Amino acid sequence: MKRLLFLLFFTFAIAASASDFKSGYLCYKILSEKDSTCEVTYNGKDYYHDPYTVDSVVVPMYVKTDKGTYRVVRIGNYAFNDATIRSITLPYSLKEIGEWAFCSCLALPEVMIPEGTVTISDNAFYGCAGLQEVVIPQSVTSIGVSAFQGCSMLETVKIPLGVTIIEDGLFGDCASLKTVLLHNKVKIIGTGSFAGCIKLKSISLPESITSIEDGAFYHCEALQKVSVPSKVKMISNEMFYGCKSLSEIIMPQGIDTIGDKAFGYCQSLTRVRLPESIVRIGCYAFAYCENLVDVPLPAGIRIIDDGAFGNCEALLQAIHPNGVDVIGDFAYSGCTQLKSTRLPESVETIGTAAFDKCPALVNVISMTEKPKAITRHTFSNYAKATLHVPFNCKKKYLLGKYWKDFAKIVEDAR
Repeated sequence: MKRLLFLLFFTFAIAASASDFKSGYLCYKILSEKDSTCEVTYNGKDYYHDPYTVDSVVVPMYVKTDKGTYRVVRIGNYAFNDATIRSITLPYSLKEIGEWAFCSCLALPEVMIPEGTVTISDNAFYGCAGLQEVVIPQSVTSIGVSAFQGCSMLETVKIPLGVTIIEDGLFGDCASLKTVLLHNKVKIIGTGSFAGCIKLKSISLPESITSIEDGAFYHCEALQKVSVPSKVKMISNEMFYGCKSLSEIIMPQGIDTIGDKAFGYCQSLTRVRLPESIVRIGCYAFAYCENLVDVPLPAGIRIIDDGAFGNCEALLQAIHPNGVDVIGDFAYSGCTQLKSTRLPESVETIGTAAFDKCPALVNVISMTEKPKAITRHTFSNYAKATLHVPFNCKKKYLLGKYWKDFAKIVEDAR
């Protein structure tokens, strides 16, 4: 019975979405009899079959039928899905380009969106792999999620003044994108909005931006320098993950968190200056930044999360200020050049394998009078390292499991 109801619903949905009339080679659906408006819709009974196969399309402003004249105000959802068109002329009566309207129009090289258009909907040009140029007029106030994702030949984009949100995945996988012009009213850079833009070397982020979401610049492999706007309070998860050319990042005061994997595999980073407002460095935040030599930790930091600096092979020291509560599992594992670390009096947790595979670690300075619980693999260089402990605390460490395995334990002066 459920299957029958589903089939009846599906059949009704197709029938309801079929075109109302055809004029020339285009199909249309009436939007409003009262306003005499219509949209271009897909060819055939549904968008999975019979895509438009003409090379050149001219969408008129008005179409005449035996019922009257209708103004074309919309390119409907899926209207040209998988079409083979090579050129499209859109009318000045247009107000909206619907969802998936030009999805996978692989042969379409350029689109001139007319002034007066207000909305470019979700996935409108998704997968238009041959699209090299698009002109977006100032009348546009909304560009939907993934609207230009996968437009791998697109090189330049200028965002109109009315658009304040760069939606999720908007230019994701635009592999040829080199230039993005953002105006000073943009407030949000969405999740994965520029992910996979492997030729994007620079981007100027206006001070109006208040939030940059997860993975916004994921695998922007050519990106070299970024200055984060002052209103942004968090470096989000995977924001710059895989940006292997990123050599300079400027972060403002006020940022309190470096998100998980935020700078993972940023292989050109050598030094990072964290703002004093930072409280947490997330899981694997700087993992595999293999040329990172120096990251001074600010006084207010509380948490160095799991794998935060894992496999940062060039990192020389890890001096934790007093106030750090947690040094997570594998926090510095694989830091093969790490020579010294300071464990503050405030530390409560030193994670499993936190300093594992650190063969150059020869000085461990513990400021806690009572040794914290560690495991056999918390440190890997017990046999060669010197442990520095507070005055009159050596006996406590000699009784502490695994602490006693250090080659030498030295009481520092008061």
